[in-house]
Amino acid sequence: MRTSKPSPLSTGYETERNTEALLKAVVDAHVQGLSGDDVWQLLRLTWITKRKDHWKSLKVPALAHLFPKGLRAKKADIRGDLKSTVENIKLSDVIVAEAAAKKTGFVNCYAAYRNSAQAWCKENEKELKAIVKAARNLGPNDRARFDLAGRIEKLSPVLTPRRKRKMSAVNLITPLIACLDPKRYFPIINGQKNVRRLLTKLGLAKHDLEAQVEGMIGLIGSQDIADAFDLDTLGDARISEIAMKQKRTAPPSIQLRRSEHNLQGRGAPLPVLDEEERRSVIKSATVIFRKRHNKMTKRLGQVCRARLTQGKDSFCRYDVLTENYNGTGRDLLIEVKPDPDKGSIRIAIGQLLDYRRFLPHQAGTDLAILTISPPSRSYRKLLQEHQITSLWFTSESCKTLRGDGKSWQSLKTIIRSADK
Repeated sequence: MRTSKPSPLSTGYETERNTEALLKAVVDAHVQGLSGDDVWQLLRLTWITKRKDHWKSLKVPALAHLFPKGLRAKKADIRGDLKSTVENIKLSDVIVAEAAAKKTGFVNCYAAYRNSAQAWCKENEKELKAIVKAARNLGPNDRARFDLAGRIEKLSPVLTPRRKRKMSAVNLITPLIACLDPKRYFPIINGQKNVRRLLTKLGLAKHDLEAQVEGMIGLIGSQDIADAFDLDTLGDARISEIAMKQKRTAPPSIQLRRSEHNLQGRGAPLPVLDEEERRSVIKSATVIFRKRHNKMTKRLGQVCRARLTQGKDSFCRYDVLTENYNGTGRDLLIEVKPDPDKGSIRIAIGQLLDYRRFLPHQAGTDLAILTISPPSRSYRKLLQEHQITSLWFTSESCKTLRGDGKSWQSLKTIIRSADK
């Protein structure tokens, strides 16, 4: 679930969010379309220099290029501070002007690549324009983010002027993509120390970009990580903490188990359920429901080329867990609900979120709901918003399995054809 509250705003986090707001405003206002040189100017809006006045050499010139009518004639008229300079140049777009007046920029791009990147952007103009467009249209389904990662990784590297060193296009482009993603899920993956350390701790440093993007997105919404910018500004202590939860460790301690049982022994007030949830709870106790549930679970075990386990602890009695389902170390937790009605979906979301927090590999566990027939379009969208994949058998016979969401493509590789 991606609605966890953000960590306390650090200066770095605020600056990255300011940069995001500026990039989105600039691209929205740039109705004439983007050239390769325009994309380079967008990249410059994410950069910083060692000096604190990088807005003079980067932000103002970039805006001058992107908004020539309002700025280019006055680009040399830089005042003593950022706010008065932005007011003086009178940007034609109010939203851009408001965003430009704030502190922005967070990428310390190596100086030797800054000018080389301009020629590189012109050479790759067609693909970069398509990538920017795709980034602006990213929705709740992370599959589109994984596909976009694959496109970025195929771009040629950026060379220094003497062509002796090269930088991956991933390092150059992902900060911009993170700023343009409407959901703020696409992670910043570059050569910064904290990014490399996090990837190493997650065991993803040597994997391709798609796997890295998937692994880092999987952290968003858990452990108080609100978005890609929150993830990018993690300190060493938080990275170590996340890494510990990512590792496969022993099950919850006896002390935790006793604590859970003690809570159950004291009892609790009756939960308040709406009518749909009440009906679903009543229905789940029937013999017919249990038979359908067992049939679905058994059939899932028959069609998957993977080891499936079931939760046995009273406080973590999950339906199905499959380890390393995507080949990069991530697990998949599946809640089985025969009917895709509103009440069942709501209950399943809560169960998945609750069960995952007791798993030893919680930071590396994806979520899915399995039903007979697909949930409605609106509920599939809701599930995608919370990084939960929809899986469904197409009929009561449970012969054919289908799906929709971030985990479906990987899950298909371990599914046996029902016809074989």
